[in-house]
Amino acid sequence: MLHRNIRYNLVNTFIKSFQAGYVTKPPKPEIPSNPLKKVYAANEQMDNGIIYDRKPFKVTLQEGKTYAWCLCGRSKSQPLCDGTHKDVYLKITQRPIIFKVEKTKDYWLCNCKQTKNRPFCDGTHKNKEVVEATTIRV
Repeated sequence: MLHRNIRYNLVNTFIKSFQAGYVTKPPKPEIPSNPLKKVYAANEQMDNGIIYDRKPFKVTLQEGKTYAWCLCGRSKSQPLCDGTHKDVYLKITQRPIIFKVEKTKDYWLCNCKQTKNRPFCDGTHKNKEVVEATTIRV
């Protein structure tokens, strides 16, 4: 009898929590966007840089500050640009992506350089092509 009462209480608790609207999965994170995307022509570049790393980089960005994200993948200060693309001997065609954020908080910046939502990570590093590619670092 005691076992049946415990089971009844567990089921009853589950039903009440379900009716209250509790969710078992966390909500998906908001996908940030670059408000300067239409201002700078570098955002329209078709080709991507080399794969620097297969995982994104978490960085705290300040509202209103302008940043330059490295697209070529050769910067020594990844994920941000340090001007390596300007070396004429490397013949790099990609230019950095200039961006701002709308709120001060932590953001995940792409390090595989293959994202469709430049400079923010969109999970492209999980694709088979990126996983199997050799990582090239300068």
